[in-house]
Amino acid sequence: MIKKAIKTTLGLILVIGSSGYAQSTNDALKAIDAEQYQKAKTILKGLTNSQASNAENYFHLGNVYLKQGYTDSAKMTFNKGISANVAYPLNHIGLGSVELDGKNAMGAQPYYDKALATLKKKDYLPLLYIGRSLIDAPKPLKGISPDYQKAITYLEKAKALNPKDANIYLALGDAYRGQMKNSEAFSAYRSAFDLDKSLLRSKVALGIINKESKAWPESVVEFNNVLAIDANYAPAYRELAETNLQWGFGNLKERDAKIKQALEHYKKYISLTDKSIESRMRYADFLVYANDWKTLQQEAEAMVQLDKTNPRIYRYLGYASYENGNYPASLQAIKDFMAKVDSKRLLGSDYLYLGKAQLKTGATAEGFTNIKKAIEMDSTSIEVMSEVAKAFYTEKQYPDAQMAYEIAIKNPESKTLLNDHVNLGLSYYYDYAAKIKANEKPGKEFLTKADSSFSYVIQKSPAADVAYILRARVKRLADDQVNPQGLSVSDYEKFIELTTAKGGVMSAGTKGMMVEAYNNVGAFYVKTNLPKAKEYLTKAAELDPANTYSRDVLKQIGGSK
Repeated sequence: MIKKAIKTTLGLILVIGSSGYAQSTNDALKAIDAEQYQKAKTILKGLTNSQASNAENYFHLGNVYLKQGYTDSAKMTFNKGISANVAYPLNHIGLGSVELDGKNAMGAQPYYDKALATLKKKDYLPLLYIGRSLIDAPKPLKGISPDYQKAITYLEKAKALNPKDANIYLALGDAYRGQMKNSEAFSAYRSAFDLDKSLLRSKVALGIINKESKAWPESVVEFNNVLAIDANYAPAYRELAETNLQWGFGNLKERDAKIKQALEHYKKYISLTDKSIESRMRYADFLVYANDWKTLQQEAEAMVQLDKTNPRIYRYLGYASYENGNYPASLQAIKDFMAKVDSKRLLGSDYLYLGKAQLKTGATAEGFTNIKKAIEMDSTSIEVMSEVAKAFYTEKQYPDAQMAYEIAIKNPESKTLLNDHVNLGLSYYYDYAAKIKANEKPGKEFLTKADSSFSYVIQKSPAADVAYILRARVKRLADDQVNPQGLSVSDYEKFIELTTAKGGVMSAGTKGMMVEAYNNVGAFYVKTNLPKAKEYLTKAAELDPANTYSRDVLKQIGGSK
């Protein structure tokens, strides 16, 4: 009788435990969908302790770690799931995701194959999660983009086995959106929502399509429709925030109001999540996009106190410290970040900020090396070199300015390209002059490079009159100083021609350059063509009656002035 009672009680515990486990897993999945990652992690950790042989819990927990950037923890968790049940396929797929997260596209397939080896006739979930793994890979992988087409192949196989699972259509929508096939993506998302009205992420995705098409009002309507169904669905507030931010950047009149709205929506998003590090890091991403560096630094410093192991936090701290003018702190934070993260996960912007911080703290050579690396990884980083070079140029650090401008002019799409060439030429010109003054006997290669820069400007903009006088000055220095050959004459004359053709009242600066041109051309013609010499020197004297050089020479050659 006692044995029977024990047996009955044990059976009841198992039933209750099984029911509680199923509900708790659903709760964890709902928390993941709502981006409440800390809550989901707590639930799943509890389940892996109480249901250690159930491999599914490890898979979901590993995915949470991946979402939070803890790749090592994810890998360890998936392996624990495999130890619990090697025949359970999804943890093998999880290890494939770890390979993709490490930017090793080829390394994922063997794990997918292990999962597929266990596939039963009606088992579609491995196909769905392989597709999901491929879609969620870092963007872009080194050398390739996420393989959306491959993901679609797996997802279509899953759909053939179970055409009623809304998550398959959600994943298909994400894959098509990744391919920028918005019509197909829209249809897939709509099918997902029709199959499961509680799958609000599919309806949010419809708004994201509008957002990515810059259809701001339509995207806002879609996100508000989601909130009409569930006013506490956090991802909708996040998307509203990001939509209003982008809308504001595209509309100067409404910028301030839209950014204010965006911040309010993001604060609401944070309040509805569990304020996990992951949700706060998404907020940090938002602050980077909004250029709110002050708030970002406050957030990063707060996150460091909560989690000193997550490398991304140090990235935010490094970026924000630089933008807020604390260059030593920026340099240290970025170094800390790079020491904690796999080198495969580094971005061009990481090297860019490292390089800029090094330049600001005096490590010039290292700074240029890292900025060059940033440009190799992301060509858009080259645009910052104009600013870096201009700073060196303004501070009269001409050798450093030359290095920076040489990098900057490699960007064929830069709007300041001609100005960069002008300043590059001036950097070589002033550097040469400074070395002459210091009796350092510089080589003529400085003048050759300066001439090349001004020549490029003239080639691209033949009416750029100042470029001619700058080139003339370079040629005057390059000419034989004892027996000049008149290398600068043609450029001085072109400057005179272009400036005279403009007409109107000359500025003081232009007048000074005209006097310089007249005097130099006149001085050359004194030996070869006296009438021309008198003509140019007379014009110089008329333009600037206080100019003694032209008057003195005219007296010597019998001019009237």
